[in-house]
Amino acid sequence: LPQTASLFAAVGLPVNLRHLKFENVKISKETQDGIILLIVQGSVVSEAGKPVEVPRLRFAARNKTGQEIYTWTMPPPRSILGPGERMDFRSQIPAPPADASDVLVRFFTAQDAGGK
Repeated sequence: LPQTASLFAAVGLPVNLRHLKFENVKISKETQDGIILLIVQGSVVSEAGKPVEVPRLRFAARNKTGQEIYTWTMPPPRSILGPGERMDFRSQIPAPPADASDVLVRFFTAQDAGGK
């Protein structure tokens, strides 16, 4: 019952409706041809007992107060993960906002697309 996820989360119970999790997410900066690149890489791991669809990945650069200052998305390298499978991802943006202090990685949702 996806509609009950917020209720369980409100009382501190973990909710993972997709049966996917992020692991080993690392954020770094490199300079290429004089341009700073913000690089985000990590893995998506399936915790499901059957093949599951992997949604678009959503990245949000945040400032020191946690406010999102820049967002972008990317399709996953593979659209389906089997039970226990792992998929690595890597995304980069040139010239990130100067006040970006971290990046939140999650899955793109209907709310991100303006849906309900």
